[in-house]
Amino acid sequence: MTSPSFQTFRYGAWVFDIDLAMRLLEEHPRAVELTPVADWSAAYHLSLLKPDYDGQPWCPIFGPDQSHFNLEHAMRTDLDQPVIIATLEFDSGPARLLVDGVHRMYRAMTEGRPTLPPHVLTIAETATIRAH
Repeated sequence: MTSPSFQTFRYGAWVFDIDLAMRLLEEHPRAVELTPVADWSAAYHLSLLKPDYDGQPWCPIFGPDQSHFNLEHAMRTDLDQPVIIATLEFDSGPARLLVDGVHRMYRAMTEGRPTLPPHVLTIAETATIRAH
């Protein structure tokens, strides 16, 4: 018997509990709108995640680097499963962060899909799933 995986997303020192986010979304369903793939792909530099990339090493601020990206997994993901977007509060106002679905965004980008369905967490919900 294998132990269940624990899904997290790391942004700097912050760790977001994706399993908790999924439970929260099950308990509090919401309407799903669409989010633009091109915007997230650009923000996460997904175009650099190519199997034949041999350019300069780079470390993304968001999302995976080459060593943490699995192309085969990305191309098997379900594009109908909503991605999860967290909402953070900063002095300058709220900001959104894709915390689950980078592999789906990559697949959508490579297949030319313009949008994906997201679940957007509120600032309070995001605080709940963020490890302190």
